[in-house]
Amino acid sequence: MNTLKNIEKLGRQTWLAGLGAYGTGWKYAVDKFDETYTKTNSMVNELISEGEKVEHELQEKLKAKEILDAKIVALKAKLGLGEESEVEKVEQLTAQVDNLTAAVAKLVESRQPAKAPKAAPKAKTAAKKAADK
Repeated sequence: MNTLKNIEKLGRQTWLAGLGAYGTGWKYAVDKFDETYTKTNSMVNELISEGEKVEHELQEKLKAKEILDAKIVALKAKLGLGEESEVEKVEQLTAQVDNLTAAVAKLVESRQPAKAPKAAPKAKTAAKKAADK
C-alpha cells in the first residue's frame, strides 16, 4: 500500500506541478500582454500627438502660402501683369492709340478756322504798306 500511496502522491505532485507551471505561464503571459498593451497605447498616443503637431504646422504653412499667393496676385494686378497674354495687351494698346490719334485729329480739325483765299493777299498788302513807309 505504501507503494500505491507513493504513486498517488507522485501523481498528485506531478498534477500540481503542471498546474503551477500553467498558472505561472498564464500570469507571465498576462503580464507581458498588459505591458505590451500599455506600451502600444503609449506609443500610439505619442504618434497621435506628434501627428497633430505636424498637421498644425502644415496648416500654418498652407495659410501662409495662400496669403502670399493672394498678395502676389494682387501685386500682379496692380502692375498690369494679369492673366492676359502680351499679344492681347499689345492689341489693346494699339486700339487705344488708334482711338486717341483719331480723337486728336478731330480736335485739330475742329479748332482750325476755315481757310479764306482772300485773307492771304490782305496780309501781303499790309506788309507792303509797312515796308513802303
